[in-house]
Amino acid sequence: MFEMTESALVAASVDEVWSDLTDASRLGEWIWPPRFDTEAVVEPVELGRWEVRSSVADLAVLGRVLDLEAPTRLRLEWRWEGEDHTTDAELTLERAADASTRVTVRHTGFQSADERESHIEGWSNCLQRLIDRHGGVAAFG
Repeated sequence: MFEMTESALVAASVDEVWSDLTDASRLGEWIWPPRFDTEAVVEPVELGRWEVRSSVADLAVLGRVLDLEAPTRLRLEWRWEGEDHTTDAELTLERAADASTRVTVRHTGFQSADERESHIEGWSNCLQRLIDRHGGVAAFG
């Protein structure tokens, strides 16, 4: 199995970034490009739904919360709609200097290097949009 880790320093508090991950309306605003007209469903409890969908782009992630420790850790079962294979995405938030938050994404369970590479690109883009939303610095890889 293959895995990846990406991180970014976001110029927002841990609580604010946590809300960006666990509030459906906030998540839909940044997770994918605005042109995707993203809709999200978030149930921030164990085994709750964590889903993002774009009918414009014809794609969806059907996630489930495997574990959470508010406001610092969110672990998701990640499955693209139409696929059977699931992966595991863990997002951790750490307080950093100047009231910033270090966001780290560790995504595991990929079946191929190509699958991992496409998720590296996807998470890098997502983290950049979170930085664009609040300010900060990317530290990918």
